[in-house]
Formats: sequence, C-alpha cells, structure tokens
Amino acid sequence: MIKKIGAAILAVVLLTMCMTAFASEATTTLENNGEQGAFKNPDSPVIQGKVLKIEKELKVYNLNEAKVYAPTITYSYAITAGSAGKNVTDAATKHNPEGTVTVPTKAGIVDNIPAIADVTFTTSDKLDATTNGASNKKSISIDFSNVVFDGAGIYRYKLTESLASDFTYANTGVTETTGTHDRYIDVYVKPADNFTTGSKPTDWDIYGFTCFYNDEDITDADKTTKAVKTTGFVDGTKDGSTAFLADQYYTYNLEISKKVEGDNYAKVNHSFPFTVIFTNGDVTKNILLDAKVGSGVTAYEFLTTAGKPTYSGVLLIKDVDDNNSIKLIGIPMGTDVEVYETNDMPGTTYKVTTTWTNDTTETNVDAMVISGTKPANAVAQPTEKPADQSTKSVIDTTKNADDDIEHKIEIKNTLVTISPTGVVLRIAPYVMILAAGIFLLLISRRRKAAED
Repeated sequence: MIKKIGAAILAVVLLTMCMTAFASEATTTLENNGEQGAFKNPDSPVIQGKVLKIEKELKVYNLNEAKVYAPTITYSYAITAGSAGKNVTDAATKHNPEGTVTVPTKAGIVDNIPAIADVTFTTSDKLDATTNGASNKKSISIDFSNVVFDGAGIYRYKLTESLASDFTYANTGVTETTGTHDRYIDVYVKPADNFTTGSKPTDWDIYGFTCFYNDEDITDADKTTKAVKTTGFVDGTKDGSTAFLADQYYTYNLEISKKVEGDNYAKVNHSFPFTVIFTNGDVTKNILLDAKVGSGVTAYEFLTTAGKPTYSGVLLIKDVDDNNSIKLIGIPMGTDVEVYETNDMPGTTYKVTTTWTNDTTETNVDAMVISGTKPANAVAQPTEKPADQSTKSVIDTTKNADDDIEHKIEIKNTLVTISPTGVVLRIAPYVMILAAGIFLLLISRRRKAAED
C-alpha cells in the first residue's frame, strides 16, 4: 500500500514538473501581436522567464510541393541600447482604480548579455513550400539572466540583423524583402519580491516583453501604432495591410521524361543517357535538390559542386509506361537548366522531338548530329560513348521571382527506317547481262532467218 501511495505521489510530482517546465518555455515566447506578459488582471503582472525568444522567418515558394531543401544562409544578431524617453502608454482598464498610465523608456543595459547565437538554414533542413509561400521559422534567443538593472522600468533595446561573413542574399538565392534590419524590444522589469541590497541579477524580475518594427511610442493597441508590433524578423502588418515582409526563397521544379516510338526493343530494354547542367552565376552557397524518380530512371548521380547544383555522370531514362521521368524539386529561381539526351544506340537513327512546356508548349524537331559528337559544354561522361544523335533543351527562369508554372521537358525518339536502296545496285548488273543476252538472242535469230 505504501509503495502504491509513493508511486502515485512520484507520478504527480513528475507531471507537475513537466507542466511547469512547459509553462516556463511558453511564457518566454512572444504572442502573435508581438508582446508577452500582458496583464490578465488589473495590476497583476506574471513573472516571465529571463530568456526572450523571438522569431526569424523564411518564406519558401514552390508549386504544389510540400517540402524543399533549404538554402544555405546564416543570420547574425547584435543587441545594443535603444532609445530612452519614448513613451509607453497602458490602457486605463489595465489598472485598478482605472487610469491611463504612461511611462518613458530607459536605454537598455547590455552588460552581461551573452552573444546571440546565429540562425542558420542549411541543406539539412527541409522547409515547407507552397505556391503562395509557406512560413518557416527559427528562434532567436536573448538571455537577460545575468543583467543587473538599475531600477524598475521599461528598458528599450535595438536588435540588428546582418548576414554572417561571406554570405550575401545573391549567393544564397534568398530575396531580401525589406531594407530594415532592426527590431526594437522593450523589456519590462520590476524588483523581485525578495529584493536585497546588492542588486544581483536574481534580484530582478522580468514580467513582460514587447517586440516592434519602428522606434516609436507604444500603446496597448495592436497594429494601430506607428511602431507595428511583431514577433521578430517576420511578416508584419499595420492597420490590416502588409507593412513589411519576411525574407523569401523562390524555387521551381523540372520534370524530364522519355518516349520511344517505332522501336519496341529500345523502349523495353534500353536506357538513354541524359546530361543535366545547372547554371547560376549568383548562387555560390550549397544548394541541394530533391527528386521524384520513376522506375524508368535506371541510374542517376546528383552532387553539389562549388555550391552550385550539378549532375555529374549519366542520368539514364527509358520509356516505362508512366514511370519514365525524374522530377527535380526546389531549383532556385534564376537557375538555367540545360538538358541533353544522347543516342548511344550504334547504327540506329532517330528523329528527335523535344516538347518543352512552361507558359507555352513548343515542339521542335532537332537536326541530326554527326556521329561521335557530344553535347557542347556537357559535364564529362565517365565513359566515352558513341553519340549518333543528341538533343538539347534549356529552361531559363527569372532570378528571385514567384513561379507558378509547371516546367516539363519530354524527349521523344522515333525510329527512322531506311529504304533498301542498296538492292538496286546489287541486281542491276544481272539485269544488264540478261538484257544483253536477250538482245543477242534476237539478233542471232534474225540473222539465221535471213540466211535461210
């Protein structure tokens, strides 16, 4: 019995600890209106944690795809003292007896705030993506645990975002959508209930935070002041309209497929080699693409070289019903893609038709290529192969632009049969001999008739 009671008490204690830990985490995160710790009852502040967390948002665009690999980009943050003397006004209903309260801000104390960790997106992250842009967020943590404040009040800080060394928006493929890299944070402080002389960090309680976009006066009204409350470096609105945007990452997809007509042997048995070349002079940071691979794709190798996505080696595709394609997902906008197919069937000639689909559908019949040639500028093949014929298609996209178009390239090989013209040359000598024989026979009969 005693063991059962002890086990029950232990379970309750553990549950309470878990709930407390969860509540502590929750109270250190800003609400959607950019503030945390607003009075639930007049004059009744709730003590918050001393580690403030705001958000960094990256919006990712892609047509009808749930996930794409993240670009490689790193953001750094620096915190400095903000403005003193800005007015923060609290509504009368927040106080008992009711009365509007206005307090001037103090310049934030930055001593003993540790360096703020970078926020990094890498190709190990898979991000949500939609046609209209999906929000992907990471936390920015600011630790006030060791700050010694010099009195109760509202301390204003300025948080500045920059790209880490060697990063630019261009070389990551990310679009900077606002030129403002600052956010402002008001930290609400009061002496701890057990305050003692000496002003130790533990003598101070933080009971609220507010994050906002402009260094202005603050009122309790959300979205109506010039300051514009925000949860961090994210999309923000003012008076119901967009005031500023999060950084954005635009990507597109390309599906490459294969068809064979008039040659059931090649259709069933043979995989044609493709070379895919990516060209993006701006993106130099690591990029990784996802792929949906049909059963007709018998081999492919995907690498990143100097940060730029490239295919190295041979991409092999054969015509297998509806599984004759590979779909490359999450290509950064502004990346041109060249697709080459090489006919490596010696002695076989095909008419090649390339159907290229994006905003329009165009069908082009490519000219024959001399046997032994390779596609110009193609990635070197691991094994030299004869090329009786090849074809090239190019997808060219606009840098950092929204894209809601399906990009597809289908290459169709139609077997060209050869007329047996060589038979005429082989029979002709015998025809001539036969004709000469008949002619001589007729002449000889006439002469014999004349002699008789």
